[in-house]
Amino acid sequence: MSRGRERVALRCCLWLVAGWIGAAAALAQQPGGAPDLAALRAGAQAGEVEAQRRLGDVFRDGTGVPQNFARAAEWYRAAADQGDPAAMNALAALHARGLGVPADAELAFALYQMAAESGAPGHLHDLAAMYESGQGTAADPARAAELYAEAAAQGWTESQVALGVLYQAGTGVAQDISKAIELYSGPADAGHPRAQNNLGLIYARGEGAAQDYGKAAEWFARAAEQGLPEALRNLAVLHQNGFGMPADEAEAARLNRLAAQVSGGTAGGVSLIYDPRLAPADPDLARDYLVAAQAGDPLAQFLLGYLLAGSAQSAGEYRFAAQWLERAADAGLPVAMANLGILMFEGRGTLQDFVEGYTLLTLAASSGLEGAVAARDRLVDRMTPDQINAANAAAETAWSARAVGAE
Repeated sequence: MSRGRERVALRCCLWLVAGWIGAAAALAQQPGGAPDLAALRAGAQAGEVEAQRRLGDVFRDGTGVPQNFARAAEWYRAAADQGDPAAMNALAALHARGLGVPADAELAFALYQMAAESGAPGHLHDLAAMYESGQGTAADPARAAELYAEAAAQGWTESQVALGVLYQAGTGVAQDISKAIELYSGPADAGHPRAQNNLGLIYARGEGAAQDYGKAAEWFARAAEQGLPEALRNLAVLHQNGFGMPADEAEAARLNRLAAQVSGGTAGGVSLIYDPRLAPADPDLARDYLVAAQAGDPLAQFLLGYLLAGSAQSAGEYRFAAQWLERAADAGLPVAMANLGILMFEGRGTLQDFVEGYTLLTLAASSGLEGAVAARDRLVDRMTPDQINAANAAAETAWSARAVGAE
């Protein structure tokens, strides 16, 4: 085990001894239908299909426990063996990416096929995507279009957009820009960034519709507000060339920088996380935080590190911030773990380490920290399946250590 992994195990063990019981109790008592972990385990072990599938969801999503795709796969497989379509579909997704199980595109395709027999729109969509990409089967865009159409008819937004792409490109269907606009419009109005960007492209190019840079800019801007890199770049092109607006090279450069950041130039555009249960960090109290932090107060160490990281302009300033966040994380503070994990993804103030960063975010998310799940799931796209599986294993080791420490 590397020194970094040892530090993760230690800091997570310290937190888990103090905090795991509370986290599990909160899971069982949450309103609004949140799962009771003990009851799910009992039902799953008794062979109840829904409990098996839902327990798989708990491990896949990291709800009250660290995310663990291998354990999720075990429970999905148990439910799938009893004919549960949703479990088949979820297990297929893990095999398609090699998360917690060996990557096996042909097995994933077979599972998606069985799940789609239920007619559920999400399952139809996932099978269509396999046909479109040729993953696990020969590429068949015409069949993909048919399946997308079935799911779109049931109101499945992602299928409406995917089918619109096929009509826009004339792939698997005869090109029909009017049909593409029709398919994009509903999702775009509802805030779907890809649909918004694609509408912008249609109006910018004037292909199959009257060219209208004003409409293009409007749709690009709406998608860009949601952080879609393609939309940021497309809007930058309009600003740079003065299409539909006065030329503004400075704004174009800013948008391109932001697109690069969101695409992975930094931690996927993920911001630092704050625990809403805490009083707001006050820059005017930074000196008081420093005195308390030097005296060993973990909360003050976090607050100081958070303020420093939020205002850092140099490598040295980030390094100073990371040092205080690490001290608070070592003391077991989940919000400090989460922010140290984000800095590790960026390589700011610390060595860049996707596995350790993801492990920290996984454990912070399992504590119920608001924002940690979204940050973890945003950053996962930058990792290989092997890195994700390694992080899951490290989180599982740290989580298991709490039982030893609690004795």
